[in-house]
Amino acid sequence: MLATSLWVYWGVGGLYREGWWEAWYYRALYLAPGIICLGLTLSAFAWPRIGGGLLIIVGGGFTGWWWWYISDTVGLTVERALVTFAVSGLPAIAGVLILVDAYRRARLQSETPLVSRKWPHRNMRYLLAVGVPLLIAVVLAIVIPLTEPHRAIVDAGEPGGYSESDQFRNLSVQFVRTVAEDYFAQRPTQYPKELSLEGNWDLDITIYHRGEIKGSGEYQADNEALSLALEQATRNALDQRPPDLNEEDLADVRFLVNFSIHPSFSEQVETLFTLLPFYNYGINRSFTEYDQSFTFIEYNGEGKELIEDLVITRSLDKELIRQEIEQGKEFLFSAENPDEHGFYKKYDTLDDDFGDRLYTVYSASIIYTFLKVYDYDHDERIMEKAPEWADFLLSMQSKDADTYGAFHYSYNFETGQKEPRFVVGTTALSIFTLLDLYQHTGDSRYLESAKLGGDWLTTMQKPDGIMKPYKRYEAGKWLCGTQESLLYNGQVLAALSRLYIATGEQKYYDTAEKIAAHFCERVENEGCYLGDDYRNKNPISSAWVIMSLLDFYKTNHDDYYKDIILRCGSELLERQETDVSSPVYYGSWHGAYSTSGNGWLAEVMMEMYHFCREHNVDGCERYKEALTRVILWIVQNTYSEENTFLLEEPEKAIGGIFWNYYNRYVRTDSLCHGLNAYIGILDDLEDGVLVSIPEEPFKVILDRLRN
Repeated sequence: MLATSLWVYWGVGGLYREGWWEAWYYRALYLAPGIICLGLTLSAFAWPRIGGGLLIIVGGGFTGWWWWYISDTVGLTVERALVTFAVSGLPAIAGVLILVDAYRRARLQSETPLVSRKWPHRNMRYLLAVGVPLLIAVVLAIVIPLTEPHRAIVDAGEPGGYSESDQFRNLSVQFVRTVAEDYFAQRPTQYPKELSLEGNWDLDITIYHRGEIKGSGEYQADNEALSLALEQATRNALDQRPPDLNEEDLADVRFLVNFSIHPSFSEQVETLFTLLPFYNYGINRSFTEYDQSFTFIEYNGEGKELIEDLVITRSLDKELIRQEIEQGKEFLFSAENPDEHGFYKKYDTLDDDFGDRLYTVYSASIIYTFLKVYDYDHDERIMEKAPEWADFLLSMQSKDADTYGAFHYSYNFETGQKEPRFVVGTTALSIFTLLDLYQHTGDSRYLESAKLGGDWLTTMQKPDGIMKPYKRYEAGKWLCGTQESLLYNGQVLAALSRLYIATGEQKYYDTAEKIAAHFCERVENEGCYLGDDYRNKNPISSAWVIMSLLDFYKTNHDDYYKDIILRCGSELLERQETDVSSPVYYGSWHGAYSTSGNGWLAEVMMEMYHFCREHNVDGCERYKEALTRVILWIVQNTYSEENTFLLEEPEKAIGGIFWNYYNRYVRTDSLCHGLNAYIGILDDLEDGVLVSIPEEPFKVILDRLRN
């Protein structure tokens, strides 16, 4: 009964607090665990031996699976085990007790007939099993709507305008800046009427100046006006500033405002259920790790919503995508080594450092993207620079007998050494770029180089069709990798398919066909969600299977491959994160933890949308919708003027896409994937807002902030 009551409590609360943006039939699923628990309880009372056994099997099995899941994601601790045991393990214990009681009753009944009792007393356990959870559900169904009457209303604001939450953030940062100006001018501060709200505010103000924290101030108010609390927290922060931060520096200062929220008892109890497994990157919090805050950072007189130092982007339109294309293009120009004309792999934004290596695969990807950008905006700088970039790429192709045609993985421009490592994926992506260069310029050198690369790839295939991942020189001898990589195999399949279309040479088709056959065999045996020797099952590897088969399909138009492409593409859609209550992850794919992976998935969604429409298949809009969602996520993880407050030289990072939520260095391949997807879908997008994530109503937020 305890477990049933807890699940009912969570389920009814979820209807209002977590599922408020969904249709009723999705919200109703929150009640399923409680209903299942109740059904097991009643069956155990009616048929003790059967029901008790079911409780042991279901409760014990669910507990074991839950503990395994937690250990596999965030790590199983004694605390987490005990917290989850209350709603999963207790039913198993109850099952054991019910079985013991059933045998005890059977023995007593055979020895001494039981005295007949009145109906209420005889059925008291049924009444309690149903009545207590039902009472909890009824009370919550009444109390929650009364205390949170606007929960179901989405606070989106007027199109092109500000929501109530935006207005609150803007007023707050504007007032904080006014306080700072008054602080240095040594004059009293005028309090705006809009911030006269009273509450038990718990505030932190942090001062950022050129990427560094130059002061932090706290203030806890007890039934006090918000304006007074903001003023005191700001003055406390300014009192902690170093002597070299003066009034003249205010123009470059950005204030971060953080409201700490003290959860109520009911909210803390709800946190118990955050250990439930959802598609949210396996990030879960235990009972004592509960923490909430409402944070925003100042930018041009506005307060920008912040979650864990990430500025949240809640809407997307074509103009924003065009801006991202332009800024991304400029960042790629900056990623070129001016002497060698190759490109870097990443940019360390905190140390302002690109590193000492130029990478063939990233150079090829960037040139490939630049050619797409040229087709989009005809920036003549691209075609002027292309010969120099292409020369670097050609210079990385091996002329040695053991690796003839393959491409070195990287080049250290400080030592002048090329890395004696040849990855099949590097050569495959170089072929992509060389074929595109040939199409744009007509220069036969690029086609001949692509063919040499293709020839080498055909020598790296094993009899079962799987590609050896690399060949490297080590300890005086050549070594080849033996593990299977779906990514590398997919890249080779796509490259050889394109090379066959460009040249008509059968050897490229034959090698590609073996990889395609291997992929299809794995899909038939294991399904569309695949992993390999390098990675567990994940969407990125699975997407490479889809994308490479799409390229191979163009060589023979066999419906067998088309059916697999469409089936697996449709399944991949289901793995996207669509929970609007998690804007940090909304639009990304579970199992894809970086902008490179999600950027690649964006490219695949773009290609699948066009492929779907070309073949007049139903449901093509689903790919475009998934694409706009992941573009929103990528844009949120792209450096802009709004979110570079942590950087000393923010202008150098603008337009770069950082690796992920935790690692803020820019990866050039992430940017290439993003730009390829943006350009590929832009003409198919409608004007106006393409996707929007609702924020909780301001009244709900404000009630929490007041503590």
